[in-house]
Amino acid sequence: MPSIKKTRLVFKVVGKEEAMAALDLYASKHGNLVTPLEIDANEFNRIYSHPYEETIAELWKWKAHIIPEYRSYPITEVYDNYVKCVADGEPTKWSLETDQFDISKGEWVFKGYVYEVKGLYSDDQIKLLILEDFDRERRYFEKLKVKFNESPSGDVIYERPRIPESVRIEVWRRDGGKCARCGSREKLEYDHIVPISKGGSNTARNIELLCEKCNRSKSNNVV
Repeated sequence: MPSIKKTRLVFKVVGKEEAMAALDLYASKHGNLVTPLEIDANEFNRIYSHPYEETIAELWKWKAHIIPEYRSYPITEVYDNYVKCVADGEPTKWSLETDQFDISKGEWVFKGYVYEVKGLYSDDQIKLLILEDFDRERRYFEKLKVKFNESPSGDVIYERPRIPESVRIEVWRRDGGKCARCGSREKLEYDHIVPISKGGSNTARNIELLCEKCNRSKSNNVV
């Protein structure tokens, strides 16, 4: 059996405008730009949601992947690599060209987790193992929800209409196993964006993960 260990990484996806400004400012500070920028750190802090130093630290948290080779990177490429690392819908292999990771451990990143997979597996097999591990959590909590939603008579209360398993998997992966509105991982529910009663469908495009609080606050209105 494969050995899989995962570690949760807390991060915020930095917006492109903010990230590009931070990277540009970083480059200017290190002499990598021919033309000095008009913006400085104080101006950056005033414009964006949090200080320049925190934005750069957030981007550099992923340095082992977003800068995998020893060469100069255009800031647009740095940001594109960053988004691929933190937000893409499939497991991404961490760079093994730095000393930060042990090549024998096979480290990958997916949905805010770093996965350590031990064993002689191909990259395609490791991706499947990671996806299965991610979906196992979803199935476990759905099983618990059914178990504790039993009526006093012993009858199980099922969600209606039943969302196809393939759609549930797609939505869970797309939303990262957390509320699409507030990011909570507590009491998650599959919610139809356009209610079935108003012509909504059972497709992934019309379904999102919401925590109980956000779902109740939405009520039956189309948003």
